[in-house]
Amino acid sequence: MRLKFNVFLTIISIVLTVLLGYWIYDTAKDDKNGLLCGILSSTCLLFTLIPLIGLQYNNGRIGVNSRVLSGIFLIIFLISHFFFAFYGVIMPTYLIINGILLLIYFALFYKLQTISFN
Repeated sequence: MRLKFNVFLTIISIVLTVLLGYWIYDTAKDDKNGLLCGILSSTCLLFTLIPLIGLQYNNGRIGVNSRVLSGIFLIIFLISHFFFAFYGVIMPTYLIINGILLLIYFALFYKLQTISFN
């Protein structure tokens, strides 16, 4: 399975993640870990937004499933990061929860790319 980057949509994804990361940072700026929360949220959101809108898939079925998976995890990450931004960033809990979610997303996305629909 070959994936192609759409440069324009990838740039839009990057700018959107920076803006969302800043919004999360601004929400959590009173917290001592607010800056780290903004940077890590941008990273997690970038890993879901680029496959959602920045990639072109050769197989339509895999493309739709990859976009749905990325959209679901984008919503989960937004809820998680805004929850921690509003209620305080407890760093070990924040890293463990979002790290596990990110690894689950990577595993599912990888497995989805290796499936061949005939």
